[in-house]
Amino acid sequence: MTTTEQKTTAYTAAMIAGLPQGPAFPREGAEKRDGLIRAIAREFALEDDLVDSLMNEASPLTASITLEEWEADFGLLDCDHQHATTLQERRAAVHEKRTRVGSLNPNAIVALAKKLGYDAEIIERRPFITGLSRCGDRLGRATSRFWWTVRVYEARLTRFRTGMSRTGEKLMGIARAEDLICVLERINHSHMKLTFSYEGN
Repeated sequence: MTTTEQKTTAYTAAMIAGLPQGPAFPREGAEKRDGLIRAIAREFALEDDLVDSLMNEASPLTASITLEEWEADFGLLDCDHQHATTLQERRAAVHEKRTRVGSLNPNAIVALAKKLGYDAEIIERRPFITGLSRCGDRLGRATSRFWWTVRVYEARLTRFRTGMSRTGEKLMGIARAEDLICVLERINHSHMKLTFSYEGN
């Protein structure tokens, strides 16, 4: 990767080579002029670095400088616990909201949980209906058809990663599914009851 100093040297050489020819613009032996040109060239190199870094800002999964703007665009932070989350978790929250589908069904919930770093399963309760249910199925009331349980298998482990974490963050964070619960309670249908269970946490 080209460093800022290498870019500065390249810009300086290009600017000197582009000067008009003649005794007023010698190619060598003009230290004061070259120092001024190098100072201008360094600004070009810094702008070049900024343009390169903005390529990473085009996606919330790699954004750093514009992450707060991404969050503001998508209405985050919208859960209390998010104020103490790591850079990786904040990126995942923006990505989840940016790519969220409109429907709320078991497959959509499992996919949503996966984006936030959890393996989950949806348990749908159904009333016992003659002709549809089988021997051994649980008896249930009619209202149980609107009651799902989101079973989360493991706590999310967020490990400190070079280039993806910031100074001061823990080497490893262990999180229960607070963010998943917050998101699902916000987008849940009014007639649907959601409960949450954990395994291995």
